[in-house]
Amino acid sequence: MDNSHNKNVLIITLTGGRGHLEAAEVKADKLRAQDPSTSITQIDIFLDCFGVVGRFFALLWDFSQRKGFARVQDFFTWAIPFADMLFFPFIFSRILYTLVNKKIDRIIDTQNIGTSAIVQAIHWARKITKKPLILEKVLTELPTEQACHFFRPIKKLSKKHRSMVQLMSTTPLTRKNQTNEDFWLETCGLTSSSIKAEGFPLRPHFSKFMDTPVSSSEPLDLEIALHSKGEKELITNTIAKGSLEPSVRDRTILIRIEPTDVVSTILLGSQPTEFATLGYARAYIEAMRQHKPRERHLLFVFCNHHFDHRHTLLKRMHDMVQKTKNYPSKITIIPMCFQEASFLAPLYSRSQATFTRSGGLTSMELLSVAKGQIWIHTESRHDHTDQEKHGFGMPCWEWGNATYLKEKKGAKLITPDSFLTSCKSFFTEPSHAEQQSCSV
Repeated sequence: MDNSHNKNVLIITLTGGRGHLEAAEVKADKLRAQDPSTSITQIDIFLDCFGVVGRFFALLWDFSQRKGFARVQDFFTWAIPFADMLFFPFIFSRILYTLVNKKIDRIIDTQNIGTSAIVQAIHWARKITKKPLILEKVLTELPTEQACHFFRPIKKLSKKHRSMVQLMSTTPLTRKNQTNEDFWLETCGLTSSSIKAEGFPLRPHFSKFMDTPVSSSEPLDLEIALHSKGEKELITNTIAKGSLEPSVRDRTILIRIEPTDVVSTILLGSQPTEFATLGYARAYIEAMRQHKPRERHLLFVFCNHHFDHRHTLLKRMHDMVQKTKNYPSKITIIPMCFQEASFLAPLYSRSQATFTRSGGLTSMELLSVAKGQIWIHTESRHDHTDQEKHGFGMPCWEWGNATYLKEKKGAKLITPDSFLTSCKSFFTEPSHAEQQSCSV
């Protein structure tokens, strides 16, 4: 596409989690890098088209992620067709006005709501502006049949309107004897000519470590950014229970990872599931207590935002560690709040194991840079070993992402209750941690 004709770009995104917003930021940064004079307008469907209702939906979404309410998240998927109809006039009018008033040349969409209204607005904007506008739809999930919340609205479009959509994605996960062309036709009614194969919308630091992974034979220094004095105290006190000696500064804490360290990371989404994060930390401590590995283990635990004098996840993690009796000498738990990609990308690359949820952007980042085991959290409470059933403990699209990770990276599904038995080999044979696999 000729960048000289794309001076005015509209990026459509969605608040709720971080994936849609991060993809929008990546696209905007790339456009500005290619041409600093590019004018970018951003519309957030929830905040700019739904008003107060949208803000409520965004808060409900984040709350359901923190509490692990998978059914609430599935409800959002079920409700998309109704929201598309109910808010059609608001989305259509806002998009059409922006396309015409801002003299938009290019449209990039990183979310899945209001597809029909957006395409209808493009249809009328074409007539008014005489520009050959199309909708570049960036798939922020891995391409599986379970990404139906993206695919169904596209498939429901008329053939004429589908011709205005170009889907940006990677190679899909197909069934046996199913071609890529068959996959796209069956899921969203698009032919291969409407699919643009491109790399994941990764932040630059992740792209860097795709080409140059972190060496486990050399020390790695990581600097935790601090946001308050209370946060600093909780993190340093938690680390002090272990054997690591960090370099504590005014606004940062420097952590040196030695080549002999076994590194694990718990990051259960941009809104971490609180009970599961605590559950995995407790289970990890118990595994260290039972198996007594020789190597030092560093467990990085990501929490949500901390507010002083509130019982946040960071505070609960600190209190749990402080109250733990017979704390193993070979483990250091390093809790922290939100960190930038410059911290996260090398940590993913260095980690021998990562506890994660299978959100779209997170899955893409792990596919790109993770070298160790990938353990995917499910909210399933069932005591069984059938991974298909475990899938019911997560939203359908996360189940699709998990299946993709399983096929491409050997990822496994776990719960806090199953961790001790399913991942035993990670502690009994730590020198081969990256080659071992745990089965649920």
